[in-house]
Amino acid sequence: MDAGPLAPRPSRSTDRARRTAERRARQRRLRLTQLIVMSLLVIGIAGTAWYAWQQLTAEPAEEHVIEDKALRSGTPSLTCPEPGAVPAAAGDVEVRVLNGTRRNGLAASVTADLRERGYITGEPTNTTASEEGVTIVHGPQGYLAASSVAAQFPEATLRLDAQRDGTAVEVLLGSTSVELVAADQAAERLAAPVAAPEGCD
Repeated sequence: MDAGPLAPRPSRSTDRARRTAERRARQRRLRLTQLIVMSLLVIGIAGTAWYAWQQLTAEPAEEHVIEDKALRSGTPSLTCPEPGAVPAAAGDVEVRVLNGTRRNGLAASVTADLRERGYITGEPTNTTASEEGVTIVHGPQGYLAASSVAAQFPEATLRLDAQRDGTAVEVLLGSTSVELVAADQAAERLAAPVAAPEGCD
């Protein structure tokens, strides 16, 4: 019985071509994988470099410094003083002094002077929110306390911060030459009724 026809065997050239095609396909996949990995590395390095640059160029926050945003106020809702009310007694007033000048030790010096007058003083510090002269920042309930501290200076501007709680006040020093008035003059001011602030009848 005759055997059937034999299946054609692939030629050597066809086999080599197939292997070459497979090898090139593997190389293309490898190069694509390498390209993706390198792209991710470049993106990661670029992101890290950008973050480091941001950190290096950012303005450092000064220690113990109150920025302007701490003094931003909403709609004022001042607690108006009673007619004939006088400034709060020194022993009832908490005050913190902040130096907005380049004169070292100014806030500490004024703090010591106010402490001698009987005020409850906090830790003196620095600020970038001061204006020229002496500014006393108080909350809606702190008008009489602020008036008491203002009586200790030749001139002082009162500023309402509607977001501030309680009666504690802050003194912002914007001038390098700050001195308190004489004790007897301050006592006279403390005994006089306060003027009604704006918005109070």
